[in-house]
Amino acid sequence: MKVKNALLSTALGAALTVSLVNGVSAESKENSLSQNQKNKYYKQYSVIIDTVNKEHPEADLELVAKKDFKKADWVSPTRFKRIAEDRVGLTFEPSYNVAAKAAVTKAKSKTINAKGTSVSIKITGSFDTVLRESAGRQFFSDVNWVKSADSTDKGVWSQTGYTPTLIDGGRTYDITVGGKYTQNGVSSTHNIPVEFYCSATGVVS
Repeated sequence: MKVKNALLSTALGAALTVSLVNGVSAESKENSLSQNQKNKYYKQYSVIIDTVNKEHPEADLELVAKKDFKKADWVSPTRFKRIAEDRVGLTFEPSYNVAAKAAVTKAKSKTINAKGTSVSIKITGSFDTVLRESAGRQFFSDVNWVKSADSTDKGVWSQTGYTPTLIDGGRTYDITVGGKYTQNGVSSTHNIPVEFYCSATGVVS
């Protein structure tokens, strides 16, 4: 009985050893490739990239130089093919870095003709800009407020409202400021168009 148990134990141990050896990950084997094996793999990688590019002309995949391959990059050709094919369907969605958000205030002067009188109206806007990482530049994200006033003190300018429109993919705010100008007992209604631009670095002009 003891002999049978000993044999059984030995058999189980041998089976476990075989299982562990066979269970060594492909990644471990691939990472221990000889230079000759790597050269052979690299040639197959090149053929795979060419094949995938022919099947998907829009992919435009490129094989990294052999010297730039990291240890973990050396995988079986079968696995490399899956990686290349998966890369074809990879797309990047526009991302917005909220942490890079910044408030910017900018003033501009516009001249209107109110019943023959030339009047300069100072329009000041407060905007939020945000870094869009996918584009590598800042864009407008919101307008906080827009205020206006008569900078010549010839009469009284009363703002009634404003209408902002974001254009140029977020690079420009086209704003119409509405108001009434009163001078010498005469009041006239005006809509003043003004544009604010956001530079790549978030400077508003």
